[in-house]
Amino acid sequence: MDVERYLQGLDRVSAPPGFEQAVLTGLAERKKARVRWRRLEFSLAGAAALVLATIIIFSPFARKSPVNSMASLSQEVPPGKVVHVVEPLDLRREMRRASDDSQTVFILEQVSDNWIQQISY
Repeated sequence: MDVERYLQGLDRVSAPPGFEQAVLTGLAERKKARVRWRRLEFSLAGAAALVLATIIIFSPFARKSPVNSMASLSQEVPPGKVVHVVEPLDLRREMRRASDDSQTVFILEQVSDNWIQQISY
């Protein structure tokens, strides 16, 4: 079957007057609407990011920091109200101090009473 032979036998149909202009006008309006919506989305995303960044940046200043040591407790709270049994220890700070200190000496001892041949110092 030769499709082109059948199509050539059909009469040409013309579009109604103003059809092409109406289609192009509709496409241009849709494109403008898409651009407007895209700009609105980016604007809202930027505003939300700005609000989130503001909350993150300024929220530590709005809250009062918790008491971390007994020295700061005596300055902030009158004595007799709060008694801390355990004071938190920041080991990361201690390790940084030890690693920065060039005079640190590490002494390695054998922990077990039995002699273990695999241990090497």
